[in-house]
Amino acid sequence: MASSNLLKWSSVSDDHFSCSICLEVFNEPVSTPCGHNYCKVCITGYWATRDSSQCPLCKAEFGQTPVLQVNTEFRDMLELFKETRFETDVKSSLPGAVDVFCDLCHGTKRKALKSCLVCLASYCDGHLKPHHSVQALKWHKLIDPVKRLEDRMCKKHNKVMEFFCKKDQSCVCILCLKDHHEMHEAVSLEEELKERKHKVKKVNREVKQSLSNKHNTILMIQNSTKQGREELERTKAEIVKAFDALVALIMTKMVTLVELLEGKQKAEEQQAENLIRQLQLEIIKDYQTSNTLEELSKTQDDLRLLQGLPPESPPSSTKHPFAGRAHRLLEVETVKSAMTKTVETLNEQMEIITREVDLAEERQNENLFGDELGNIQMQHAINLTLDPNTAHPSLIVSEDRKQVRDGGTKRSVPDSPARFDTLHYVLGEEGFSSGKFYYEVHLNRQTRWEVGVARESITRKGVDLSLSPENGCWTLGCYWGRCQANTNPPVILTLSKVPEKVGVFVDYEGGIVSFYDIEARALIYSFTGCVFTASVPFLRNVFSLPLRVYGGSPTNTTIYPLFRPSAEQGGDSAPLQITPVGCT
Repeated sequence: MASSNLLKWSSVSDDHFSCSICLEVFNEPVSTPCGHNYCKVCITGYWATRDSSQCPLCKAEFGQTPVLQVNTEFRDMLELFKETRFETDVKSSLPGAVDVFCDLCHGTKRKALKSCLVCLASYCDGHLKPHHSVQALKWHKLIDPVKRLEDRMCKKHNKVMEFFCKKDQSCVCILCLKDHHEMHEAVSLEEELKERKHKVKKVNREVKQSLSNKHNTILMIQNSTKQGREELERTKAEIVKAFDALVALIMTKMVTLVELLEGKQKAEEQQAENLIRQLQLEIIKDYQTSNTLEELSKTQDDLRLLQGLPPESPPSSTKHPFAGRAHRLLEVETVKSAMTKTVETLNEQMEIITREVDLAEERQNENLFGDELGNIQMQHAINLTLDPNTAHPSLIVSEDRKQVRDGGTKRSVPDSPARFDTLHYVLGEEGFSSGKFYYEVHLNRQTRWEVGVARESITRKGVDLSLSPENGCWTLGCYWGRCQANTNPPVILTLSKVPEKVGVFVDYEGGIVSFYDIEARALIYSFTGCVFTASVPFLRNVFSLPLRVYGGSPTNTTIYPLFRPSAEQGGDSAPLQITPVGCT
């Protein structure tokens, strides 16, 4: 209950309990007949200075001076309010684990508001008031509260260290400057602190850029690994298919050869069986002839001998062709020799393939860990051209649509909704709504230029265009020798020199736009977390399909490469040139 009351009263403004005359919290509150409250002393003193009794707020006139009684119920409420406010003030001013507390507070220490370098003490709001009101204390140097104020005193001279020696990189007092640092460069602590803060911010930006680059490298490594796994699976499937086809061919040839030999052997066996059958018939006949002749040789009947003598014939009238196989149908050594040559050829081809795989792996490792740009160039380079229909009338696009320069004056060209009429930009012919792409631009030593990508919804008319990701633009620009990433606010880039050739890489799904110095083969800057998609308008969802969920849904938006060449005096500016991507 106490905590709830504390919250309730702490949320009430002091104005509800302040006297409109003294502007302080009511003391002995009284109420006038018109219903307004005042401190008893304040309203009595106010009426004492006037001829009539009048309410200071509503100007109500009272015929006789009212007899005022203290409003005891309201006074009790005021006491509760004062206690609650005090508890809240004490609680808010209590020091935390790392807070500096007041050196003059007794009992419960309150949080210090300032530290004095002259008094070497820290003060809360109440104890700091003399430093604002007492003339002798106003010159004291107050700083944000710090612990161990004695560390800010010179150990040798017992003076406040107000200066910083650039040569010795140390804090010194005024006497130190005269004694040992007279010839050294010294600045005030405030000046050095300002410079250090600026340096910290600069280093912090560089660290964040380094972190961004490393995160981008991790994403590219992960994407490369994923793509490598997918490519491996496809290659394995093709290899298995090729070897299965080879094995099937070998098996087919083997079966064909075996079937041929089997057929030849079966034909010979059939021929041999026919010959044997014929010979067996002849043998039976010869046996019969032999028996007949044997009987005739032993007969005594001359007439039988004369009449039964068979006609004279050779022992066998059949001339069979069989003379034994002179050689094998197929020499086994011929098969072995052919298979040996096939195996040797296969081994040679496999060694060539293996060496190619090893070299490809070495190149891939080089690109991935030594030169990430090479990997991007090999995998995601596109053939890009410019779209003259989007070019500002002052821009001149070459016939091959690979170069653009600023002619300095507007030409008479057909106007269209796609053409920039005020800002000197031109878009690429090809748009992208998915995947990854990469292109390179030769800058030809121009002093002011911009390259990058932009949503197709980029403003084409007027000057209401801010080159920032919030407006659908991700660009790198150079302005009189200083490069910057056009974020909001812009990020000034510290480069050893302005690049001669810039590579632009976009990962649509990954939300990355990266810029590379081609000559140095180094990353210049990366936009991460880019949102290329746009939400479908609510009304379009409502009227498109009756049963669709009404609300914005992300849809892929086409983005286009963006270019702005430098506009030199006289219109004789060098062109921005889209160059072929050369992989290394």
